[in-house]
Amino acid sequence: MSLDELLARSDIVSVHTPGGPQTAKMVNAEFLNKMKPDGMLINTSRGSVVDEDALLAKLEECKDFWVGTDVFNGEPSQKACDWTHPLA
Repeated sequence: MSLDELLARSDIVSVHTPGGPQTAKMVNAEFLNKMKPDGMLINTSRGSVVDEDALLAKLEECKDFWVGTDVFNGEPSQKACDWTHPLA
């Protein structure tokens, strides 16, 4: 099955990949738009793997789309901090 077909058919897509130049913004608008409008993206890899602007646009466009993440770009490294990131 192709990645395009897998994205279109899956209810949940979970990303587990190392960060780096080869995977930077791998999950972009094209990737997200191939997913179901009521699907779920889970990212436990690196924040750099997801194009956060594209993800925020997908969340705005598809009110039934869900995201589970424990990482994002610019993530605060301290437990006590100002969590003002749009995905926080």
